[in-house]
Amino acid sequence: MSETVLNPARHSNHGPKEHGLKEHGLGERKPNMRLRSGLWIAALCVVTGGAMAFFYALVSDQAVEIMVAGVGFFALLCIVLAVSGTSRSRNLVFALWWVLLASEAFFSYMTEDAEGGQISTGAYSEVMIWVFIIFAFFLYSMKNPQYLRKIFTGSYKWVAWFGVVCFLSCEYAEQPLFSLGWMVKLFLAIALLAACNQEIRNSDDLGAFLTVSQWGFAFLLFMPCLRLLADPSVLATGRLFDVGTAPTMLAADAGVLVLLSLALLRTDHRGGPLLFAIFGMLVMILAAGKAGIVACIFSGLIFFVWQGKFKSAIWFLLGLLAAGALLMVLSPGLASYITDYLGTDQAGTVTGRTEVWSAGWQLIKQHLFLGRGFMSSRFLAYKISVVWQPGHLHNGFLEVLYNNGLVGLFTMVMMHAVIIRNLILVMRKVSLPMAAGCFAVYLNILINGMVSRAFGSRPDATFTMLFALVFVSERLLQEVSQTEEKSKPAPGWSLVPAAAKY
Repeated sequence: MSETVLNPARHSNHGPKEHGLKEHGLGERKPNMRLRSGLWIAALCVVTGGAMAFFYALVSDQAVEIMVAGVGFFALLCIVLAVSGTSRSRNLVFALWWVLLASEAFFSYMTEDAEGGQISTGAYSEVMIWVFIIFAFFLYSMKNPQYLRKIFTGSYKWVAWFGVVCFLSCEYAEQPLFSLGWMVKLFLAIALLAACNQEIRNSDDLGAFLTVSQWGFAFLLFMPCLRLLADPSVLATGRLFDVGTAPTMLAADAGVLVLLSLALLRTDHRGGPLLFAIFGMLVMILAAGKAGIVACIFSGLIFFVWQGKFKSAIWFLLGLLAAGALLMVLSPGLASYITDYLGTDQAGTVTGRTEVWSAGWQLIKQHLFLGRGFMSSRFLAYKISVVWQPGHLHNGFLEVLYNNGLVGLFTMVMMHAVIIRNLILVMRKVSLPMAAGCFAVYLNILINGMVSRAFGSRPDATFTMLFALVFVSERLLQEVSQTEEKSKPAPGWSLVPAAAKY
């Protein structure tokens, strides 16, 4: 009798485990989670349909492409949200980060009339991708708002303050609506990366974030190659030229992919990252971005030499030479372009960039403290007299000075400073390939930024990757510091047992 009273579950129709699950309502959690995921997807479909109807006049000629991209986005969300467990939220924000990185490659577009502020329908199509991300990210933020309270703390506060400076400068920008449009992506990138930082718990999560970033850059390079197969005319003057991305930026993105792949290489699993690195090398050389190639070679050598891997550095150089020789043979137009360039005196003026820098500096001095407003450099060609029409100043620091003045430059310099400080401290303490790889990625972005818009204005993949390196470098430093604290021997006095009291 007492046994019946103490163990009622033994005489019920369900075992103790199932009984406990039903008592706490856990037995029905899985169906409820699937229902909730389905409601998310359904709501996102409704919002997408409404947005497309509202902007129909702008996106009608690309409606099919938008729907295909939307279906792919919904499918990705279904896969991510179908996985239960503690990593569910992490996988969601990582997936959104991948989509944001790749968003500029979904649709090819160019600004048709920058002076009049008219933008092609392809640009509005990219905004539709942002709408997808914003809706899903809003639902995440409702359940996980903690990242908003930490966005102005630690090293990442400089990224957040840069966003604030850019937003305030939109009020006096050349084209305020144009600037506010890009502010949507800038704020989305800043908030999304803050959420990624919150979801990263350990080194495995950090590695997963860098792997997702690697896949994002791979997609950025894959789409121009796909368009090349469909239309060989995208090889303008022998270089890989996508209508949405100039060869210089394709080469910079390819360099980032190569160096991220080196950072993720492991002795027990080389296949995937090595293939990504080879793919990045081929696209980088095919784009023939001189600064991108030089930056990748220099950063890659730093990656290997810092770790004392001199043989690997030689193999890295040989791999680049082999890829270049192969493409020279297969693409005569590429060989002709390089030969023609070497026969000119454009190298002395950095392909005409010094004239832009000189003319831009005269305009910078007129609004040195606050600048001319976020993304105002997009209209630089209508204010200076040079032999070509630049859409920006082709220098990241000058970009920030032109758009946001000394105030913006200060926040930008602080971002660079914390990345350098954190990663050098990590590499001095331990030989960590991930830290050396992140430092190589930073050097690649920095060198490219000296002659392009790799950072400083439009929030494209390379610029937002610079944002990511701010918190990645801080997390690496925290991890190394915690490991050091745990490995320190306890003080001698703490090992002496206390005298017994009688």
